[in-house]
Amino acid sequence: MIQMDFNQLISEKLHSLFTKYGLEITEQIKGATYYESRILHVSLAHNERENSNTFWLGSMQSNNYVEMDDQVMKEFFNSDLQFNNLSQENFVNNVCRFFTNEGEGILLGDKSQLNDLESFDQSRSELYTSKLIEGQSLEAANKAWREGNYLDVIKHLKSVNEENLPASYKQKYKIAQKRLSN
Repeated sequence: MIQMDFNQLISEKLHSLFTKYGLEITEQIKGATYYESRILHVSLAHNERENSNTFWLGSMQSNNYVEMDDQVMKEFFNSDLQFNNLSQENFVNNVCRFFTNEGEGILLGDKSQLNDLESFDQSRSELYTSKLIEGQSLEAANKAWREGNYLDVIKHLKSVNEENLPASYKQKYKIAQKRLSN
């Protein structure tokens, strides 16, 4: 069986749907197609080297584009539809399913759904960054602990949200405070 070119798949399975809702191709290069309307931007790409597909969706007004992945589908759209780790054909088919079901409102120009999606993505990004920073603080606290630098242990652990602090770090915090007060 001959595998169809990624852009050809998009043309065959999505182009008529997109044009029906006022989206036009603004750019097409090997392995990537970009559609836009006054309101909406859609990017679809296939990376041959990684054999991966990417679907970006966003508002033309904000220029904030959300990578549509399995987490977005599950947590924002409450859907089991997947985009990660699929063949090109299954990926394009699922993009089509998305726009004829969960995403139809977006195609119809529902700006509030698009704004909510962008807000969800912003919150997700902030949470990711927060967890990354907390992880770095815990690592710095571990290093300070190994070096016996209890002042830095306390400083680094204070920067972590106490609710996210594992019990072992709470114990290190108490011990560090005791050792500094002696």
